[in-house]
Amino acid sequence: MIIQKRIDLSTMWLFAKKNLIQTFVLSSAVVLVYHYLGLKFIAIPFLPIATIGTAVAFYVGFKNNQAYDRLWEARRIWGGITNVSRSLTASVMVLIEDKTIQKDILYRHIAYINILRLQLRKNIPWATNNEDYHKQYLSESDEIKEFDHAIEELFINLGKKDIYERVKHKGNIANIALKIQFEVITKLKKEKVIDDFEHSDLIKFLVELYNLQGGCERIKTTPLFRQFSLFSRIFVQLFIVLLPFGLLTELNKVGHYGIWLVVPFSLLISWVFMTMEQIGESSENPFDNGISDTPMSTISRNIEIDIKEMLGETDLPSKIEPYNGVLL
Repeated sequence: MIIQKRIDLSTMWLFAKKNLIQTFVLSSAVVLVYHYLGLKFIAIPFLPIATIGTAVAFYVGFKNNQAYDRLWEARRIWGGITNVSRSLTASVMVLIEDKTIQKDILYRHIAYINILRLQLRKNIPWATNNEDYHKQYLSESDEIKEFDHAIEELFINLGKKDIYERVKHKGNIANIALKIQFEVITKLKKEKVIDDFEHSDLIKFLVELYNLQGGCERIKTTPLFRQFSLFSRIFVQLFIVLLPFGLLTELNKVGHYGIWLVVPFSLLISWVFMTMEQIGESSENPFDNGISDTPMSTISRNIEIDIKEMLGETDLPSKIEPYNGVLL
């Protein structure tokens, strides 16, 4: 998630360079053919192109709204995970007197949210953006790793390498981790550590975590409908290709060298439209390891700090700082 108020030129160039280079070549070629070869017939009236541009702007705006809804829903779900984590921690500490059991359950919960975080960042080829400009910006960060390596490192840090060997081939490790919590809570009821009502209350928190996990998985495995993404890019590219042909007649009226204004104006207008398109495209998958992602690493670390503070521990992990103006 981008948190800085300004975006530097290097970041803007990373997103814009491909389009600007292509537009520069196209618009320059159009001007040369029109002005020096005298092929005046290639000029197109600007009115129909302006009409297309208006329609494209509305269409891209609609797509961006859909992408924002997915991004905001993902953030709300992780806000729900934060709230449930705090409630679960408080309930465990109040209902269970044994400090060892408290710590065992809550540390397992910390492991669960980190497993879920890593699992959601696992790449799905058909759901991942083909243009990885939104990922290149974070390519040097240690917070985003290959799933298998990251999940193994997590279990090693928890001193549970043996558990990793048993679950590494499972398709949904987070699901199994939460199931173990159900088993532990139920065992406590059978051992009379908690009564039926207390067991029911704790189970409700775990069920809510399953619901929130399911919401994340729905967003992860269901890309923004392809008809929106595909035709949005086609329409923008069509408009950009037609643009210099439509500017020829209008800018040629400015003066002898006015025709060369086609190049900078084509670059400017195409940059605006392509940037609108890229904003939606880079935001439609909020778990895609990019700069527009939901900051799951930051949220997971904050939950871990909250739980350990409530347990009375003083050796707390440090908060995750922004990386190049992005919270991961």
